[in-house]
This record gives sequence, C-alpha cells and structure tokens, in this order.
Amino acid sequence: MHSLTANVWNETIKIASKKKTIFFLAVLLLLPIIAGLLLARLQSGIGIGAITSQDFPILMLGLFTSIFLPLFIFTGAADVFSGEMGDRTMKNTLTRPISRFNVFASKQIALGIYIVLYLFVALLASAISTLLFQQVGGLRAVFNWFLAYGSSVVPLLTLSLLAVCLAQFFSSSSSSLTVSILLYLVLKVAAFVIPQLATYSPAAYTDWHLLWIGSSMAVGKISSIFMFLVACSILFFTAGFYVFDKKEI
Repeated sequence: MHSLTANVWNETIKIASKKKTIFFLAVLLLLPIIAGLLLARLQSGIGIGAITSQDFPILMLGLFTSIFLPLFIFTGAADVFSGEMGDRTMKNTLTRPISRFNVFASKQIALGIYIVLYLFVALLASAISTLLFQQVGGLRAVFNWFLAYGSSVVPLLTLSLLAVCLAQFFSSSSSSLTVSILLYLVLKVAAFVIPQLATYSPAAYTDWHLLWIGSSMAVGKISSIFMFLVACSILFFTAGFYVFDKKEI
C-alpha cells in the first residue's frame, strides 16, 4: 500500500510537470470568465436574458465534459502509458520494487485525481464568472451546480479507463491519442445517428449530470446508467491491466 501511495504521488507530480496539463488548467480557468463576459455583453446589448445565472455553470459543464476534459483524458492516458513505452522510461519505473499492478493502478488513480481537480476548478471558475457578470440564483442553484459537477466524475472516470485500455496497444503517444479521439468521435456520431446505440456506449453519458438536476431526479435511470458505467469500468480496467501485465518492456 505504501508503494502504491508513493507511486500515485510520483505520477501526479509527473503529470503536473507537463505543459499540456498547465494548458488545460488555463482553459478551464479562463474559458468561463471569457464566456461570461461575452454573454453579459450580448444579453445587455439585446436586452434579453438568453441564459440565466442558474444555467450558465451547467452550460459550461456540458462543454467541458463533452470536449475539453475528454481531450485531457486522452492526452494524459497517451502520455503516461504509450509515451513512456515509446521513450523507454516505463522500463525504469518497472525496475523499482513495485508490482506492475501498482504501477498500472497508480497511473490510473493519478488521472482520476486530475479529473476531480479539473472539475472543481471548472466549477470554481464558472461560479466566479456567474458572480462577476450575473446574479446567483439562490442556494438551490448552487446545490445543483455541485451536484452536476460532482456526478460528472463517474462518466469521465469510465472514459479514462477506456483511454488507458486503448493506450496499452500503442508505443507512441501520438498514435494512442489519435485513435482515442477518433473512437470517441465515432461513438458520439454513432449514438447521434442511431440513438439505440447510445445505451451501450460509455461515451454517450458525458451529459448524464443533466439527470441529477431539475424538479425531479430520474432515480431509476441514474441507477441503471451508474451500474452500466461501473461494469464498463471494471471491464476496461481488467482488460487494460491484462495487456499491460503481458507486455515485454
């Protein structure tokens, strides 16, 4: 357990040192502020409140969970697995007194930590933007924000497990990133063209936070989606580790 904790810390620091991590963090911080400013000017110009203060953070969350955070996940998974395979630094990691399972799990946990951190930063930036350019819609609105951003952790973690599983089949971060993005786009388009496929696609639930907010929660649907995402997560983790464990480094 100590070796796992130590390696999680190492992987977290390793990810933090990358310029891509800083770039995505800057986007999460600045985009809500810029969008809030432009929206406030637009609404004051036309004299119509097209988007309420309650809707703005939820609108930003939809943008983050469908585009920016999946892109960060695919980039991170490609770097910490395929990238390290390609530049041979993975071999150095495995020479230390730590099992392959702990190496695999610690990298996945580190990605999960950044998913949670980035969602918190996105929530904070969206809330600040709402305070600066609009009016907060009361405690109920704030509660919905926390509920929506918190619930988004689950589908994004599932997506990260899928990305990590795919990364095991490549020794180049660029190849892994390209395939992950293309597969994500295919899954999104397929679910749009053939709605029945969305039920069986983990990429189709990046907006499931919408089920958590509103006048009444769809408890039954939330439970079934949650069980599906957990099952997918277990499958992706198991398959990813199996391939990782069998690799010749």
